[in-house]
Amino acid sequence: MKYYISLFQKIKEYYKTQSTNESEIPLICPSLRVYNNEEMNLLLPQMLIDETLKGEAFLKKQDISFQLNSIPSSDKYWDVNPSNTLFDAYGKIIEVKQVEAEQIKETEHLDANKILYDDKGKPTKEKKAYDKYLPLFDKLITEWEEHVAKYNGLTTDDEKQVWLTKLNNILLRKEKLIVDHKLLGHKELIENAMSKINKLDGLDLFLANLMNSRNIMENSAKTGLQSLETFHDINFIPYDFMSNKNGWIKLTIDKKELDELYERAKVQKDDFPKEIITIDYDEKNILGIELEFSIVTLQRSWFSLSSLVSSFFKWTEAKSISDGETISNDFLLPAFPKKMFLIQNLKINIDPTVSANVVSDINQLISFGPIIMKSQLFVNSNNNVSFIKAVRNKETLRSNNVKYYSDKAEINKVETTNPVAAPVATPVTASPHIAVTPIRMARPIMSAKPVMAARTMDVSRTAMKSAVLGNPALFKPVIITTINIGNLTTIVVNIKDSITKQAIYKSEISIIGINNSFFKEIESNKEGSTEIKLPVGNYKVIIVKDGYSVFEEELKIENQNTISKEYSLNPESVNYDSFFLIGMVCEKLPKIPN
Repeated sequence: MKYYISLFQKIKEYYKTQSTNESEIPLICPSLRVYNNEEMNLLLPQMLIDETLKGEAFLKKQDISFQLNSIPSSDKYWDVNPSNTLFDAYGKIIEVKQVEAEQIKETEHLDANKILYDDKGKPTKEKKAYDKYLPLFDKLITEWEEHVAKYNGLTTDDEKQVWLTKLNNILLRKEKLIVDHKLLGHKELIENAMSKINKLDGLDLFLANLMNSRNIMENSAKTGLQSLETFHDINFIPYDFMSNKNGWIKLTIDKKELDELYERAKVQKDDFPKEIITIDYDEKNILGIELEFSIVTLQRSWFSLSSLVSSFFKWTEAKSISDGETISNDFLLPAFPKKMFLIQNLKINIDPTVSANVVSDINQLISFGPIIMKSQLFVNSNNNVSFIKAVRNKETLRSNNVKYYSDKAEINKVETTNPVAAPVATPVTASPHIAVTPIRMARPIMSAKPVMAARTMDVSRTAMKSAVLGNPALFKPVIITTINIGNLTTIVVNIKDSITKQAIYKSEISIIGINNSFFKEIESNKEGSTEIKLPVGNYKVIIVKDGYSVFEEELKIENQNTISKEYSLNPESVNYDSFFLIGMVCEKLPKIPN
């Protein structure tokens, strides 16, 4: 987790230069959270979504919405919180009737009106007297301003003495008019009444905001799927970060800066879970990282923070909303998720002496923090830098195969020794966990919970508490019974456009074992080809490339004879970008007294 923490520290420091809101706290996300382009588009307002949501797509939208609306349970990290979502917390708050505010509206508004206007809607005698003196006062102020402006044109002492005498006369008239306005013009009475009415305008707005949110939630719970779409809409700023590069910032961090960032993070250890920040080891084979990051604001039409912090708001329930300091499940709404730290196109530059064979070792899991990396060595043709990329295919990441390797990496971290073929020493990280999308029956929003969340949180905490090897390795076997390299079958793959028959460069090929735990993800070269070595077994092959339909096929390997496969992809206007959520900015609520 060392350099993963460094990356978060870099983005956090950048964000703090852009924000002056002291109530905002950036929290690291220690588990694997990946969202693809299609999923993020589901959360846009309905008018921006091309196709009507229905069935599984709607349930997927609902689950993602639950995840991104999770209220933090700690002031040191953010992750899916199954026991407290913004839906439930805010819903409970606004359901409580603001009786005192409603009574103020009924009584004070009536009393103030009676002072200003009679039953026929005409000004009272007090209002008429006030209106009589107000323009007199305005006229006198204008006279004073004009007289003061004349002073610069005076040249003699006599002229200045006459000017001063007249000024004193104006000031005396002003003092008399103020007294008359107070005593005869009922100034205090009328202005207090007007102040109450103006204050009640704010009360009207406060009650209107609560009523709007309450209606959205109540209608969602009563009327089913169609109304739930509005409830789960999230307005992204920048809203088009899924479709263009305008909202993304390129970031390159070399090893020296990564180490410096980690040292700063250790000094700020109160900002990180102890189990994460104390993981310290030498990632000597990582030379630097490259990526793009975006800070995306989450806006919700139904959520009104101003209502909760209003002077009109009263809370008398047993469980406190917030104390302005502590973030935990002991409070109903101590903070809420406000902005996401997303990264994409992650590349980890590694020591050029590490060979492609070491990287592609079939018995290992390569990870960067919770992010799983492809077991394939890439070389930049411009500068000859060796690097590895992140696995983006969610079907691979949420498969039992990845979980099997991840669990083995944890279970066997002390029992397994480093292979002779891998003279490298970098980290084994916490088990990755991905935001899955279970299929479930639709139910009222106020009581709905994401089924996957409880399991994810428990495992994430276990992973964070795991000890780490004193000398772990980046390319480290993760199973005791390793696969014999000599018993692998060579698969030669060629990928072409189904229409032009041209080779397709950088197609992402995912191989997931059906009757074994093996998985792998690699890319095709400029000739559209690549070579994979697999043990005997049945596999699911998934090929993804922007601008083409997803290709899926089962592959059966029965012996060690070389197999040649040619796959054709059908053109389709589609984008498969994936975004890794590495942190969330949450805003703390001030103390809301009971």
